[in-house]
Amino acid sequence: MTAGSDRPFRPADYSQGTSREWLVANGLGSYASSTANCSNSRAYHGLLVAATDPPAGRRLLLSSLDEELGEYRLSNHQYPGAIYPQGFTHLREFATDPFPRFCYQMGQTTLEKNVSMARNENSTIVSYRIRKYSGRLCIVPLIHDRSFHASSELPPMHQEAWENGTAIISQTRFFIFSDLARYIPQESVYYNFEYEEERRRGLGWKENLLSPGRFEIDVAGEAEFAIIASTWRREMPDWRGDLDRERERLRSLKAPVPSLARAADSFLVKRGNALSLIAGYHWFDDWGRDAMIALPGLLLTTGRFEEAKQVLRSFAREMKDGVLPNDLGARSYNTVDASLWFIQAVGRYYDATEDLEFLAELWPGLLEVVERYSQPGEDFGADEDGLIISGPALTWMDARVETRPVTPRRGKCCEINALWYSALRRMECFAQALRVPLDPGIAQLAKRVQSSYPRFWNSENGCLFDVIDHEDASIRPNQIIAAAIPDLLPDVMRRSILEVVERELLTPFGLRTLSPRDPRYAGRYSGGPSERDSSYHQGTVWPWLIGPYIDLLLAVNGRTAEALKGGLEALRPLLDLADEMGTIPEIFDGELPQNSGGCFSQAWSVGELLRAYEELQG
Repeated sequence: MTAGSDRPFRPADYSQGTSREWLVANGLGSYASSTANCSNSRAYHGLLVAATDPPAGRRLLLSSLDEELGEYRLSNHQYPGAIYPQGFTHLREFATDPFPRFCYQMGQTTLEKNVSMARNENSTIVSYRIRKYSGRLCIVPLIHDRSFHASSELPPMHQEAWENGTAIISQTRFFIFSDLARYIPQESVYYNFEYEEERRRGLGWKENLLSPGRFEIDVAGEAEFAIIASTWRREMPDWRGDLDRERERLRSLKAPVPSLARAADSFLVKRGNALSLIAGYHWFDDWGRDAMIALPGLLLTTGRFEEAKQVLRSFAREMKDGVLPNDLGARSYNTVDASLWFIQAVGRYYDATEDLEFLAELWPGLLEVVERYSQPGEDFGADEDGLIISGPALTWMDARVETRPVTPRRGKCCEINALWYSALRRMECFAQALRVPLDPGIAQLAKRVQSSYPRFWNSENGCLFDVIDHEDASIRPNQIIAAAIPDLLPDVMRRSILEVVERELLTPFGLRTLSPRDPRYAGRYSGGPSERDSSYHQGTVWPWLIGPYIDLLLAVNGRTAEALKGGLEALRPLLDLADEMGTIPEIFDGELPQNSGGCFSQAWSVGELLRAYEELQG
């Protein structure tokens, strides 16, 4: 996958070039990523970030390749008080079609660089084509061997060089080599690289990098060659064949929003012999809640039913006492809603495929979920009224500052109990489809939840309490998830909820997490980790919520021409952003200008936009 637009882009200056990011993934959780002018503004940026325990254990190995053609230097690095060199001045075009492609011009000389990865292999291929040049082209690799999460000191490293490359031996062993360029070992440390995005986020933002040597090739007119960084290979493969195969695969991907097809593909990763979904790039692993919300858009709208089945199976196998893991890699189970979203995802999969055999395979696990939720238990469980009561920070609003939940939502949450009701009704439908007996207590429990649910109605605000027992009248977007569930609320309440949400929470890029009229509202997501976590669910806008918003819009207004038009107008800013960037980020500020933040490419942001768009297309 490549996040980025197929439309050619020429940055007007350095800052505009760093504002547009790209990413190429390999299906293992590994990636290559940087900005349009190849300046690494994050500690997460690099040409080979390899998952050593796919999709986890990601380590930054190759940070960049710096090209030198005589007097011309094409790289860009931020050092204290300076950008040097300033290769962006020679950049004439950046595009992703489907790989990141950088076109430079120096007088009559042109150099084109493409970045790709071999599928299911920790190998990055950087190919070059140079024309109308006579002289020596020198390429300097800059390397590290660290966790991709943070800048750090250089570890002990040594190399074993040969004519066309070198093996780097450190905590990770990897290789850098070429098919035509010769390699000259000449170790040198480059000091004081600065990562501006990490500085803004209040994290470590300076480090040194090692150059183990340089690649050289003498050009007489034109040349085409490649440099490969790999933890797997030390010999030059048929890199052109690899490029052609991956190009064909990427161009064959389909999605309701074509510009998001490659983004949707990037989140699908191998975990052992199974498949999973990464929650976001650069830093998230595969999370249960995120995967289940994102799956219908990422895999069902794109027709990847077999992959959807494998992802559902992966998470079902890791279920523990009816609870889906919150973090599949860490095997953490601190979530009240992941299992409920799992039943939603299974339902959408069955609606799309009518796959009774797979539904039967999942049936014991589905029953286990209902059994766990229908009785009191640690962290959460059913109360006497049938509603689920849960502890603090177990919903998707789970941010903490120094272990203190920012948005605790302790009690009975509106969307959790709506999902609980939907899960019980889904189980009745599943049992009927499978022609298996279902405990009549499940239908009775569903009716009890339905009769208890009106307690969430806040007549003063004309919408739902976010939490009851004890009552929390915060106006939050969780109620749209609840209001979109069929047969739970009367239409007059649903319409009132829609009006409140549109007035208080709806923005061009999604829904605010708290009304601006609330004294706790935070309209900016900025500062260090504590400041950012404090605003994460206190006003910050989340694009993924546009999916439930469209569900409610159609539920209230029906599929009238006016409702469909209004839905498309609500999606338009995100659709335009997808066309421009090739992906959708995690969050936006609640206030104008709505700057993006968090992960620059988020699974449920992409997935819910795809699902919502398909819903509107019928």
